[in-house]
Amino acid sequence: MQLEDMFYILENDWYKLQAWAKLAHDKDQNEISGLLTAVPQKDGRFKLSDVEILKQENTGTNTELDKDSVAQYTMKYGMKYNNPEMKFVWWHSHHTMAAFWSGTDENEINAWENNSFSLALVINLKEEYKFRVSIWKANGLPMEEHYDTTLTIDRKQPKINITEAMKKKYEELCDSPAVVVSPNNYVWGQNVNQRHIWQREQSLSIEEAYEQVLAKASKLQDGYVDGTIKYTDWKEEVVEVNKVCKEKKLPFRMIDWKYGKNQLLNKLMATMPDELIEFDDNTIKERIETIAWNNSYNGGGAW
Repeated sequence: MQLEDMFYILENDWYKLQAWAKLAHDKDQNEISGLLTAVPQKDGRFKLSDVEILKQENTGTNTELDKDSVAQYTMKYGMKYNNPEMKFVWWHSHHTMAAFWSGTDENEINAWENNSFSLALVINLKEEYKFRVSIWKANGLPMEEHYDTTLTIDRKQPKINITEAMKKKYEELCDSPAVVVSPNNYVWGQNVNQRHIWQREQSLSIEEAYEQVLAKASKLQDGYVDGTIKYTDWKEEVVEVNKVCKEKKLPFRMIDWKYGKNQLLNKLMATMPDELIEFDDNTIKERIETIAWNNSYNGGGAW
């Protein structure tokens, strides 16, 4: 059996994930995370199920599970299935962002290292996803490899249903960090509506522009890696993106690496999409990444 055929999820569980993601975004414009089980079936495939959220702290760009709650979940379902071959899946949402592995996501994936393999899933509200199989050891030998592969979704039609019970559990388990007021009176947190109008418009403009550049960079990266975008096209596209960034006086741009074809390919294969963007300074980078994605973005743009 091929790797892309080995994992599946039933539509009820898939739309429960989507419901949690939508609830977190509608309520607080935050990400949300939880765990799934991956239990081997008689046909050799792994079935993903038992969707749950746990006690956690979330922002618009990050989510962190409570360690004790993780231990309780793994013990609960470990005892239920009593199957040494089962795995647990760390899942989280990117709401209106693209589905990709951020640097924080990579750190969380590394935290699940074990004696065989681990699984991770990121989804967004467009029902896009990334599903990763991370192999840590094979027959006891260290062999770290990560594969983004297919998760088969057995479904007929969309049917997201946010129940009252889900709303209650969300209120009980999901917290947001305290709001922090910066020296220039921006509110980098939940109380977006308390900003002055011009501050809100400025931050939204930067957020939307950053999201467009990030999405463009990710698309170019995928295209170059899979061979659909040629070297000369990559160079021209980066120049065009940076031209727009300069015209709009944005405090960031795509990195224009001076690599040859093969060097560029190797670099892109080992780089996260957000690492393709450079900022004028780290303070601006931190601010934009902190407030980014806190407001719904409906897609489109000049790219």
